[in-house]
Amino acid sequence: LTAVNHYLDLSIVYGNNDITNQQVRLFQGGRLRTDVRNNKEWLPRNQNVSAVCTLLNPNEPCYMAGDSRVNQNPQLTVLQTILLREHNRLANALAQLNPHWDDETIFQEARKINIAQHQHISYYEWLPIFIGLDNSLKNKIVFRTKGYVNDYNPSVDPSILNEHATAAFRFFHTLIAGQLDLVSEKRNSYGSVRLSDWFNRPAVLEQGNNFDELTRGLATQPELAADAYHDREITLNWLRQPGQQLGQDLKAICIQRNRDHGLASYNDYRHFCGLPRARSFLDFSDVISIDNVNRLETLYEHPDDVDLTVGGSLERIVPGTLAGPTFLCILTEQFFRTRAGDRFWFENSGDSG
Repeated sequence: LTAVNHYLDLSIVYGNNDITNQQVRLFQGGRLRTDVRNNKEWLPRNQNVSAVCTLLNPNEPCYMAGDSRVNQNPQLTVLQTILLREHNRLANALAQLNPHWDDETIFQEARKINIAQHQHISYYEWLPIFIGLDNSLKNKIVFRTKGYVNDYNPSVDPSILNEHATAAFRFFHTLIAGQLDLVSEKRNSYGSVRLSDWFNRPAVLEQGNNFDELTRGLATQPELAADAYHDREITLNWLRQPGQQLGQDLKAICIQRNRDHGLASYNDYRHFCGLPRARSFLDFSDVISIDNVNRLETLYEHPDDVDLTVGGSLERIVPGTLAGPTFLCILTEQFFRTRAGDRFWFENSGDSG
């Protein structure tokens, strides 16, 4: 079962069903609902606090958005807040330019623009860093044009591949820093926020100037290396609750999820992606260091037993990207499908679908 849809359509903001969509809308001026505190717009409060937040006192905020994970970590909450404010900025501008438009028209047009901006940033500014610009151009994931592309193909299935959602995309948890920098307006880093202190506790964003300073930090702080290692906040303190010494291990959860979902072995996927099928553990050494190959041999009985999540995480990074060849293959296929199978993609003209 999935709680989100398959498209890059900001369902995290607008919801993926009518009930959630109506909950987040103001139904005035095409705007989304907000709470205003200290002259700033914040996500509206969630009335089901006990199910989604861990608060130390009832005055702490617990937000509602189109996605139930909005409060899970400060980075995600910052993104949701920015996207909410951007929608309302667009709605206000459209209402001023088109005073004859009603609420529904303003809302839908602001929504379309917000989604288009999100798709453009994700594909043209963010994605080439992860899967490589040359690879993105070669596989028609991005194009060197400023006009419409009209590459919608009704025979392309845009559904999220299980291998992508369960293994390949989750590899990038390795990039997450456990300490989030606070950066002043003069771009000076003067402190940090510990990630595990604020899981499901978004109150940190409304303390002082933390929202602005965390946002600057997220825009300037280097991510961690793309490798097999994770910050201790991810492997020892994931979703740690107040008063607890330790939390969960996200990487261990990902390995178990790989098995629960019944993914084929790493050997199967590397062969599917063009690498030779390994007959012995030593055959993995074409893309995995010999030290890690030896570790795999002590943990698994046969090369066909190696989990995709594990084997893919150990591959050497392909130059110009942030992933090894097997994960890169899966990511490339997914991001092609996501755009080519979406008739509402921002680079499709109105009649392309």
